[in-house]
Amino acid sequence: MTNLSVSVPELQVMDDGWRDSFRKACNLIAPVWPLDQWIAVNPFWGLRHSTAARADQLLQERGGINMLMPPEYYREAWDGGRIREEDLRASIEEFGGEQCLADYLDWPGRPSNTSAPGQGSILGTFSGGPANSAGNGEENLAEVVCDQVSKTCGAFFDQRQGRWSATRGEYDTGLFGFWLESVREDRSLDFRTGLAGARAFFNAVPDTMDEAIEESIKAIRVSGQELEALFHSLLLRVNGWASWCRGEDWRAGLEGASSDRCAELLAIMLVWESLGAGFASPAQKAQWQKQRARARRAGDRNDRNRLWVWQRAFELGYQRTLWQALGFGHQTEPVSVPDNETLEAQAVFCIDVRSEVMRRHLEEVCPGVQTLGFAGFFGMPIAHQQHGPFAPVRRLPGLLSAPYRLIDTKGSLREDFAENRALDQKEIARESVRKAKYSSLSTFTMVETTGLAWAWKLLKDSLKRGQHSNTEHCIEGRLVHNHGGDPLSDAEKVTLAENMLRGMSLTGSFAPLLVFVGHGSHTDNNPNQAGLDCGACGGQSGGVNARLAARLINEPEIRAGLAARGIRIPDYTWAVAAEHCTATDKVTIADHHLIPDSHVHKLADLQAGFEEAGVRVRKERATPLKLNGLGDDQLKEAMEKRTRDWSEVRPEWGLANNAAIIFAKRTRTRGRNLSGRVFLHDYDPALDADGSLLEGLLAAPMIVANWINLQYFASVTVPEVYGSGNKLLHSVVGGNVGVVEGNGSHLRIGLPLQSVHDGTYWRHEPVRLTVLIDAPAQRIESVIRCQPDVAALVQNQWVCLCRMSENGAERYDKGQWKSIA
Repeated sequence: MTNLSVSVPELQVMDDGWRDSFRKACNLIAPVWPLDQWIAVNPFWGLRHSTAARADQLLQERGGINMLMPPEYYREAWDGGRIREEDLRASIEEFGGEQCLADYLDWPGRPSNTSAPGQGSILGTFSGGPANSAGNGEENLAEVVCDQVSKTCGAFFDQRQGRWSATRGEYDTGLFGFWLESVREDRSLDFRTGLAGARAFFNAVPDTMDEAIEESIKAIRVSGQELEALFHSLLLRVNGWASWCRGEDWRAGLEGASSDRCAELLAIMLVWESLGAGFASPAQKAQWQKQRARARRAGDRNDRNRLWVWQRAFELGYQRTLWQALGFGHQTEPVSVPDNETLEAQAVFCIDVRSEVMRRHLEEVCPGVQTLGFAGFFGMPIAHQQHGPFAPVRRLPGLLSAPYRLIDTKGSLREDFAENRALDQKEIARESVRKAKYSSLSTFTMVETTGLAWAWKLLKDSLKRGQHSNTEHCIEGRLVHNHGGDPLSDAEKVTLAENMLRGMSLTGSFAPLLVFVGHGSHTDNNPNQAGLDCGACGGQSGGVNARLAARLINEPEIRAGLAARGIRIPDYTWAVAAEHCTATDKVTIADHHLIPDSHVHKLADLQAGFEEAGVRVRKERATPLKLNGLGDDQLKEAMEKRTRDWSEVRPEWGLANNAAIIFAKRTRTRGRNLSGRVFLHDYDPALDADGSLLEGLLAAPMIVANWINLQYFASVTVPEVYGSGNKLLHSVVGGNVGVVEGNGSHLRIGLPLQSVHDGTYWRHEPVRLTVLIDAPAQRIESVIRCQPDVAALVQNQWVCLCRMSENGAERYDKGQWKSIA
């Protein structure tokens, strides 16, 4: 694990009074990333300082959002044996409930009031359209406003698609200024809003954002603690675009820049709200006050508490099966582990849950192979600069900034110049075609004249005969500082390699082959492609990072530096890079030409093991993909065909059904079938006396796993808000900004329905992450005291923290460790 600390930027735009409420409301929104860098994000991250139950209550009050599944879901789990009586009793005891078991069993069948409308907008009392009397139109003014604001954001943030996109350069007025200018110039505004004088109202709005905010707050007449609630509810109405703006602010903060896009969006929504306050009749204002009071009641508290009891019982049911799989509480056969004499290879995989299945089968096929789990960027915090006119691609977790840049090179300036020039010319040609496609004068004529030229490609893609481009990059690369461009010194490279090896608890007993196995996925016509790649690599495949890690380990100067720091890698050890395609479960070895003759036969044996393991993994994955019954070759061909099928909406299940992360030596989990639901990160407590390594693991990989876990959770429980809807209806916005459904304007975030549902059943069980650590209790508690974000997730029940004990497992509960298995 790298020793880079996790940087979690917070909005610093304002500091007192309403400004403080403004800042807090913006910080309650979680960021999102562009499609080409898409990573999983915990949509409740801004609420981590509240308990999960309290966050649920706030979201109900302010947005009409329920975090949990309906009662019928848990009743079905009970009837099917997924939740047992012991699980429900344990959950009732955890919550300190006084009701008897029968009361909980009877409740899911009774009518309940577990939801309530969110804090209403005064704009909701107007109908959208020519008439402005409330309740007469199909679409109220609040929906018209959200649509207008969303379209404005789409135009402002457009990166490539629009031919008349907003100019953001020397004359950049910011999002607020751009929006204000657009509504002032909109001559149809009065008609679309149904409010005579709406355009005149915006002409009177102050040009500066702060003044506009202050006037709006005076018009709405909300103060004190209600301000933050109002601000948050306004952002939740355009949650997709609010999340994008928050992401813009977040990414700017990582680069040391400042950005206030989320604050600008909130100011826009606030000005619209003040318009409603100014035009509303006394009856409409009274109606609005009733809506706000009803939202504060937010349904029946007892019903919500019961629902949380059932949710916790659902999670305890999973934990029960996890303890059984790990052999806690009963005698199990010892698992064979290769010793120094029989150790043939060490394969380092990403902690991704899909790697658990491959690791398990590889160890069955090759008993002499030891597998390890580590963050898939292999501690290489880089931005990758390829040849051509392309921006560097971040290949590290979204929580971190990239201090280094890997620049591809062919070995000489002359060759690099020739390659760059050739790629520049290709990109110029492509851009010319793009301009012709979207230009108002040439759009139709270009299709008519060049349409036949695309016929073969169209036919080939329809027959699923297309081939993926070669994604292998030059192994030769210059590693430089991102700022300044100075090459890394040998000492800095040694530090990178040392942090990586110590992070995976691999400081001795090296095998002849040390293989870094990155992972990626291959799909066609899929805007969500990056979500299937390695999240630790910023939504990219892990091959580049794996090759850089192998290259560093093989350099004699680096080995000498490592030896001086207590890590001696034998001369007979050779590092190799590989990439695991999670769609086909094929593992490809990189850079065969660099393998010494002495290791060729060893690598051939390992590659045969990868192939056999891939056969077994595909069989295990066949049933969820509805491909069971096929022979080995047919199954492989079917999975490969899915990667080339531009109509395939479920090329693989990604990280669906993830449920736990384990920090322990592989000997604690080797030979255990964890069903592809567990992130596995190697950790040897004996090599971490001061606890610094564990602190780094809980502050980074655990938080990343939490982000993945709760994104899948929310995409199932609140798909209309935190899911991106039906993939068949997706339209890409702004190049790589995101997706909308059909001709809609609301930015959809999270996972598509097809990523978590197979058309009949949910393929992801919404459970909060179980964190299981093999470490002394005092060491874990020390990390909680030192890391505020870790403490917030643990103490507020966003994760369930457990540790391995001599007799099984213990759960951390309000500062105490309780035996549970």
